[in-house]
Amino acid sequence: MKLPLICISSTIATLLAVPYTLLADEASAENKVTATTKPMVKHLENGNYQIGKITFNKITRTINMPARINLVNPDTLIEYLIVHLNGEKTHESLLTSEVDPTNLNIALKLLSYQESQELFRTFNEDGSLSAKYHEVSDEIKKSARFEIHVTWKDKEEEKTHPITHWLHHRDNKQKMPDTPWVYNGSYVHNKKFKAKLTGSMFTIFPDLGAIANYPGDDREDDQLWTPAPNLPAERSDVTVTLKPWGK
Repeated sequence: MKLPLICISSTIATLLAVPYTLLADEASAENKVTATTKPMVKHLENGNYQIGKITFNKITRTINMPARINLVNPDTLIEYLIVHLNGEKTHESLLTSEVDPTNLNIALKLLSYQESQELFRTFNEDGSLSAKYHEVSDEIKKSARFEIHVTWKDKEEEKTHPITHWLHHRDNKQKMPDTPWVYNGSYVHNKKFKAKLTGSMFTIFPDLGAIANYPGDDREDDQLWTPAPNLPAERSDVTVTLKPWGK
């Protein structure tokens, strides 16, 4: 559902008045993802709002969230970009975060990012995957795309780079080309929000249950990307920023 930016103030006012019901039930001990029962949107100032550990701006449509560097060994193969620190795929993720995936999904919706299924194949009548991909309009494709930057402190100097600079090709050692990430929104099954259950937020290898995916033609090769050399130390705190692609 697309929420026009001109309506976001009234939408947020409604959320402030009434607790937002989570899409997911409380996560089980098996998947370990911490549950938050009543996330609330707080109005800050200058067009800024907060939900859980996330801040976002209705004017610039940017989202800021805390994270930590999780994998630094340049021989490690990376399939996920960011997962919850207690998620299922931490052993394959460049970064981890304490951010609740449900809150992240709410922030994206409030900023009018539209879900696109373009990266995923349709199903045949028998339930098997077809060779066809979902058809999506150019308008939705544009609205689904955002870029991701990471900010950290190098001694006393603050640095910011596209997160793609922290991913290197296993063979040619070149950094990942600058690319948007495509918001697909995960899904709800049996009244449970998949991204909440698994902790998967942003992924390189295709995952319909994650919140956003990498659109590169090489995305189905899970043996391709490794952490760039000379990353900040493992467990270093960083700020992840999402903003509309090309802005």
